[in-house]
Amino acid sequence: MTEMNGTAQTPVDLDVAQLERDVQRLAVREPAIQVQEQLTPSAKPFDQKAHDLMIKGIDQVATDWVGELEHVRENSKRVEQLVLERAAKVKADITALYLLGSAALAEAKRGDDVNARLASELDKLAEDRAA
Repeated sequence: MTEMNGTAQTPVDLDVAQLERDVQRLAVREPAIQVQEQLTPSAKPFDQKAHDLMIKGIDQVATDWVGELEHVRENSKRVEQLVLERAAKVKADITALYLLGSAALAEAKRGDDVNARLASELDKLAEDRAA
């Protein structure tokens, strides 16, 4: 913070104040100049050459815009294809994770069953020895 005239001001405040002072100084120093161009009146709005140039200019503008729109359309198709590819990959990954999780769960259950049978067999052996 900078203190100016006993008032704390941030650098942004100082820049805005300086800008306002500069604009006021320029407004006082340079009066606004207005130019009015006198055009000669004509019987026709424009001649054939001007007509052809305007039509050619409009055609060029339309061609440029259509070209840009085609470019945007192609980019959109590419982005759409990428989104579909990525979505398919994510779906495949989720399916693979689900299958892996199911296989791990089945293996854990099988391991629990084997452990339970082993414990049961060991208990039977211990009872047979004790008897």
